[in-house]
This record gives sequence, structure tokens and C-alpha cells, in this order.
Amino acid sequence: MAEACPITTLKLNSGVIAKRLDEVAILVDVSTNRIFELNHTGARVWELMGEGFDKEQIVRRLVDEFDADLPTVANEVDSLLERLRMEGLLAC
Repeated sequence: MAEACPITTLKLNSGVIAKRLDEVAILVDVSTNRIFELNHTGARVWELMGEGFDKEQIVRRLVDEFDADLPTVANEVDSLLERLRMEGLLAC
């Protein structure tokens, strides 16, 4: 089994279509036809990744945008990225 790439090198999977709907984002994995929904914060992470931000830049941006503390945001971003990776929505 291949070892997973580190969270810091992840990027959006080109086989995933994303659409922002108000405060959420809907993701469709074209290869599996599975549908995922991201809340407001998750949708923002997805957008920032699409703009080329790395994990550290995303965390800093969210801390500023949501006036939240760094450790909490960093943990939540790590958890989200890991889940997205496990679901095949992110690639190396």
C-alpha cells in the first residue's frame, strides 16, 4: 500500500467538481459520483486551496477572517484536510 502524502503537500483533486451555495460548498467526486457538503469554514478552506494557498497560509487566513485562535484553527484544518484526503477529494 502506498504511503499517503503529507497534509502540507495536498491539492484539490481535479476529478472533483465544487459549487458554492450560500454558506456551504457541494463537492462531487466525478469518479465515484459521491456528493459531499462542506460547511462555511470548510468551503473557505476549499476556496483557499483552489487559489494556491498552502496549509499554513490557510490557517493564518482563517484566524484573521474568523477571529479565532491559532491552535483551534490549525487542529480543525488538519482534521478537515485529513478527511478530504481519506475521501479522495485531495491529491498529492
